[in-house]
Amino acid sequence: MTMTLLLPWFPILLGVGVGGRLLGRRRGYALGLLCALFWIALLAASAQSGIWTDPWSLATVAAGVAAIIAIGGWAGETPLRQDSPTAESNEQAPAASRSNEHEVAFERIARVLDEFDDWLADHRTDNNPWPKFDEFLRGAMYQICQATHVRPYRVVGEGEQLASLCEPDPFTDAGAPPVRSGIVAQVVAGGRAYVAGDAFEPTAGRALGENSREPIVWCFAISQGTKRLGAVVVGRVDIDPQVHRRLLRTVEHLIQLAWCMLHEAAYSRSAMLDDPVSGLRTREAFLRAAGESLQESYAQGEPAAMAVIALERLRELNDVGRWDVADELVKAVGMTLRRKVRMDDQLGRFDGSRFIILLRRVDCDLASLIVAQIMSRLTALCGDEARWGAAIGVRCGLVGSGIGRPDLRVLAAGALGQARRARVESTPIASDFGPAALSVASSTRGTVVAGGDVERMSPVRGGGLRT
Repeated sequence: MTMTLLLPWFPILLGVGVGGRLLGRRRGYALGLLCALFWIALLAASAQSGIWTDPWSLATVAAGVAAIIAIGGWAGETPLRQDSPTAESNEQAPAASRSNEHEVAFERIARVLDEFDDWLADHRTDNNPWPKFDEFLRGAMYQICQATHVRPYRVVGEGEQLASLCEPDPFTDAGAPPVRSGIVAQVVAGGRAYVAGDAFEPTAGRALGENSREPIVWCFAISQGTKRLGAVVVGRVDIDPQVHRRLLRTVEHLIQLAWCMLHEAAYSRSAMLDDPVSGLRTREAFLRAAGESLQESYAQGEPAAMAVIALERLRELNDVGRWDVADELVKAVGMTLRRKVRMDDQLGRFDGSRFIILLRRVDCDLASLIVAQIMSRLTALCGDEARWGAAIGVRCGLVGSGIGRPDLRVLAAGALGQARRARVESTPIASDFGPAALSVASSTRGTVVAGGDVERMSPVRGGGLRT
């Protein structure tokens, strides 16, 4: 009797399970009910009449009916047709992940822009902000795209050379890459960025291997219009550079924008501090820098001297409309002064025809020797009447700090007064050092030029001289 009941029941149960899986829970119950009625009808047609009078058989049929209906509803709880949203969500997962990556990248870019605003406000007035910018640039590129081994360079010498933004480390830095061959040369020349895997990699790679010890996975130029300001070389990026090419392009624009803003800030500061004709500091900039330098000299117990050099009859060139010749002369005088003073001396253009010099670590004798040599060079330069069309005279006023430590403006006023005295007395150099110092300057003026650079000498703190 048991086999008569179970043989048709089991395949019906399996069929209801498959059908309920396809149809869903509600329709699965309906399918189970229909299949249960079908099983009862099948039993009524094939089984003996005693099955309906035996209590155990009736209980088995009731249990079988309940099982068929239950399996139809249970199988319909997770229908296949509800799997398609899951599949779609799986397909949309990479897109959602990429969207999240873009949002993170944009947040990092926005953070770097905010940081650069603060950085520029803090460093735009620095004398040399480029080493600090090198540090900022490396940190920004790592923050946005995990770029390391970053080497930024400035284009110098009419585009013929590259120079590091900071002082290179002789133990770790391989030096600036060449600009005539290799990947960097092609990037600087054409302005098109290079990413590892680009089409021109083979030829550039061979040239690179001959000139560099480090690989390049990313390189881009910094341009301002058609002018190349620099180049950034990256040795490693912890993301796939080809897959994230748009992100790298965004970083290129960001770094170029920051670079150009700093370049313009430095250029504006230079225009405010430097005289455009002579190349020396303006009067205000000179007084500020020289004041700090003089106080430093006083703190170290070093003497100092101030000289004012005046060009006479320079105005005649401007009065006859020869402004270009006057500017050329002023420029030549500025170059001569820069070559003849030491690194820690201060130079400036006081006004249209006068120049001012602060000499550090000089006593009266050394100051007289240095000024005598400078005047000898300037007299020869300005006295070339055939070149300038006029005989330009040169006079100088010289004062020393002595032991009284006078203020910078007191020294400047004294030097200006000595320059006026030199003009009145028709002497090349007027000084408050006394006859002894002036006799030393005048007696050595002819031998100083021929004998070498006196500016290489500095006084020993006991009052003597050393070379």
